[in-house]
Amino acid sequence: LAGGTEAYGDTILFTEKEEILELVAGYDQTYQGDIESDDDSVDWDVTSQHPPASPGCDDDVTSGADRPFTTSTARTKQGTQNFRLATQDEEEEYLASARQEMMATSETVCDETGGAASPPPAEGRVLRLNLLETWGDPDYIGLTAVEVLGTDGFPLDISPDNVTGPSLNDLENCSDDYRTPEKLVSGINITTDDTHMWMAPFNPGSHHVLTFALSKPEQITGIKLYNYNKSTEDTYRGARRLTLTLDDKPLCGGQSVHLRRGPGTTHYDFGQVVDLSESGGWYEDPVPTSRRENTINIRKLIPDYEVSLLPAGFVYQIHIYSSWGDPYYVGLNGIQLYDERGMEVPLHPDQVSAIPDSVNVLYQDVMMRGGDVRTPDKLINHVTDDDTARNSWLAPLLPNQTNKIYIVFDFPVTVSMIKLSNYSKTPARGTREFGVLVDDLVVYHGMLSVHSGEHAAQTVLFSDLQHIAPLRSSLTRSCGIEQDVELTNNKRKISPYVNPSPAYDPAKRPVTSIINI
Repeated sequence: LAGGTEAYGDTILFTEKEEILELVAGYDQTYQGDIESDDDSVDWDVTSQHPPASPGCDDDVTSGADRPFTTSTARTKQGTQNFRLATQDEEEEYLASARQEMMATSETVCDETGGAASPPPAEGRVLRLNLLETWGDPDYIGLTAVEVLGTDGFPLDISPDNVTGPSLNDLENCSDDYRTPEKLVSGINITTDDTHMWMAPFNPGSHHVLTFALSKPEQITGIKLYNYNKSTEDTYRGARRLTLTLDDKPLCGGQSVHLRRGPGTTHYDFGQVVDLSESGGWYEDPVPTSRRENTINIRKLIPDYEVSLLPAGFVYQIHIYSSWGDPYYVGLNGIQLYDERGMEVPLHPDQVSAIPDSVNVLYQDVMMRGGDVRTPDKLINHVTDDDTARNSWLAPLLPNQTNKIYIVFDFPVTVSMIKLSNYSKTPARGTREFGVLVDDLVVYHGMLSVHSGEHAAQTVLFSDLQHIAPLRSSLTRSCGIEQDVELTNNKRKISPYVNPSPAYDPAKRPVTSIINI
């Protein structure tokens, strides 16, 4: 043993897989690297002295030739120093350097002639999808639609007669079920009507192959898949993993593609694009990254709730439960997501949607819908200091409906923090209580401060890394900090409850509109 009493322990391992051991080392507070010690007198050659695991074992089995080495060393002063929080200038400086580093390491690979080496699109006539796993249903598997994308990014024409595969009609005493393979190319994709979907019996460990035959060989750049979407409960019958082949040649490097679960609603375009021009490294389930960087005590920074560290998923939702006083409208100036390295995640307007979409849903005249400029795409245009609201999002508060913002990815994305800029034109219409969900799981519930003149973003933190942690003053607040409490004594009210939101009367809703001239 080396070090003080904190080192008097060892690790019991139940695996020899290097990738798992790397992750264990990343979270081990006493791990200092591969056998690092300032004490040269420590004899690390102890494997030869290890006794056999049990009587009769060969010495070479327990000699350490294949055994993973494990040790608990004394923590150095560097490993136990008290880290301070990063200042705003330091945070911006780090983000700038990180962006430069990413650009330097992500340069396009060039061929010998000096030009950019871009692989040609896959070309073939017969596409096969082999569905391997559902989202939990043990008996059935299904999809809503499949689009095969050509070089122009638009779907190729596929005759319903050229789509084949299993269906529920393969079962005994079942011959007229309408959820047959040709429904996958009906063109009705964003729906919850299962008459436009496909379903088949699911047998774990077996192949469930759908075949799409084109009329002639075509170049294919991607495939857009719409998972089974009849209802929230039925989405567990959707496909979770599949493999792809084109003319019996594997696509995506032979790796399995991880699919999103359907939302069970039609709130947004839930089609997932599998880009065949990508390297395919993201197709498999995401593996947590090793965490050996300097960390802070997240409980001291945020003592009010347990922080969900580095959530990863396909769909990020922001549920808005109340405004700062206005009973009719709620809005935001901007949203920014940051990955596990602290770099901003680029977003396209097609990835962002909301329910209700915007104030445009209030227009009775169909010709007027879409006229108000305060739409969801403004949330990601990086203009957060415009008090005219032309670069903001605003939506009506409707009875018995929660306002939701969706940010959808085609592959799992890990987030270290989310920055929110509250609505500034009319502060009472700003977001107050809200929640953050990742793939339908709640990872945060808190409160956004009302806009008070300064255009400073407020941060929802999901990381304990020192260079990512913002100033305490910029963090959003837990709902436990400010609560409305009603005190009673012997059934008599001592402190009456006051609803912070005025009563909702649809007849009194004020008209609001900002249009382009």
